[in-house]
Amino acid sequence: MIELRLGTWEQFKLNTLSNYNEWGSSLSIEHYWERESVSKVHVTGHRAWILVDSEKPDEILASCETYTQKSPYCLKGTKEILYGLSESVASVYVEPKHRNKGYASKLMKSLYDRFKNQEKRIFCDLFSDINPIVYEKCGWIQNPATTFKINLNDDLIVSKFLNSFIDNNNNNNNKNKNGSSSDESKTVESLEINENNSKPITEENIEFILKKGIEHTKETLIQIANHENTINNSSIENVFSKQFTTAEFYWEISQAKLYSTCIEGFETPSVFGHCILDNDIGNLTDSNNVKSFIVWTFDFREKTLKILKLFADSELDFKYLLKKAYEQALKSKLQFIYAWWPNSSSDKFKKEFVNSINQEITIRENSIPMVTSWINLNGNHKSNNENINNGIWINVEKYCWV
Repeated sequence: MIELRLGTWEQFKLNTLSNYNEWGSSLSIEHYWERESVSKVHVTGHRAWILVDSEKPDEILASCETYTQKSPYCLKGTKEILYGLSESVASVYVEPKHRNKGYASKLMKSLYDRFKNQEKRIFCDLFSDINPIVYEKCGWIQNPATTFKINLNDDLIVSKFLNSFIDNNNNNNNKNKNGSSSDESKTVESLEINENNSKPITEENIEFILKKGIEHTKETLIQIANHENTINNSSIENVFSKQFTTAEFYWEISQAKLYSTCIEGFETPSVFGHCILDNDIGNLTDSNNVKSFIVWTFDFREKTLKILKLFADSELDFKYLLKKAYEQALKSKLQFIYAWWPNSSSDKFKKEFVNSINQEITIRENSIPMVTSWINLNGNHKSNNENINNGIWINVEKYCWV
């Protein structure tokens, strides 16, 4: 009988070493295992899963990992933030000798049934690098894989990017010369970003940034849950999201630090973003002081600065934060700046903002976001006889990926 089981740490290590050829590029097998084991220190609810034949339990037919997180949601037409448990699936793997036998589908369907019927489970996400149809057949729904990527090796793209800042400065200089309304004055004043009202993000102040992001997520959930488009759509019952917490932050930067030590030519990073404050307060001591922010990590394997979370209060703030990302990428000898664009919650990351830096939003071919949810109007997970996937998943940014 083929069945799903929890794997031991020893089995997790065995699976990790087995999938090294799949995901361990640019790393030795020792560094690959170090990356996987060190990053697990920071995440919550990590579990290894294996699919086995009960008559041959020592032979692993398929495997994956999951991570559990407390996640917020809001029911349509309400203003109360509720919480349940979400799951993230990663590292779905079948050894070559066991492929084309339906084991991956069996693994995912078994996992789906298990989570769907567990108390307090509200949704489960994954990011597919294979044909999404495989996971759709198992119960997951595909979401837009929207992104933007700045290729620093492409002179034309970089020129367009940098010219957007020149155009912006010229426009505001003209406003100053010709006079401006009070609203325009506020816009001009917001340009005056300096060392007193903007700060690098480090491990010392990240907690204030994360808190700001979590508060904004709550506000966005309530806003979308009460928007007329949501209220008038009979197929939508709720809005839900992952939270960007210290677990996700340290999971990412622990890998970046490891890459810097085992890939030649890079320094260990210490700055992981930038924030703009409400006023010239000098030191960042409270999340209420944060106006806009960008958090990034370093993928030295792909020579890419990856934006984990971006919260921009205005187009001007957006441009300033992207300029900081550009400067960091050059300093760190990286070739790309990469971000996922969360089109379902774009009030602080608008398409117009991306257009303002002369870049385009595109559809990526990998890491396709997929989700399945089980939330009903009573705030509980659904039973087998009820409909599923009737919510809106927001904040599908890079920090969600595991």
